[in-house]
Amino acid sequence: MSDSPSTPPSSSDSAMRAKALAAARREAMAKRARRIRRSIVLISSAFFIAAFLAISVQLASGHDPSLAAAEARRAAAANLVASKTSESPSAPGAETPHTEGGDDSGSGEGTAATQTEASSSAPAQSSEEPAPVTTSQS
Repeated sequence: MSDSPSTPPSSSDSAMRAKALAAARREAMAKRARRIRRSIVLISSAFFIAAFLAISVQLASGHDPSLAAAEARRAAAANLVASKTSESPSAPGAETPHTEGGDDSGSGEGTAATQTEASSSAPAQSSEEPAPVTTSQS
């Protein structure tokens, strides 16, 4: 008669063990998720800091890629202008290359148009004065 209250039923004992096991698994999953989140944040922060540091050092040392590209464009434009001006004849009676449609009356309009086009395609440089603009109406 007194044996039944002293032994706990097996269903409540297994239910408590199942709840404890589920709580332990939830806790383990939460720990794992925190660890993964922390590692992702740390790795991405490290890559960002490394990239920012590399760019800062490169710019501080004077190796700016955008300035180098702009300088290369300026040099190419200067070479283009120099080659076009060396091709144009210097004598006033010499024949000029004709760049636009229409007849060439020999008034020098073709030369002025060529020089204006060459100076307009090159970026303005502070060391040179801009070329005078000549226009004519007919």
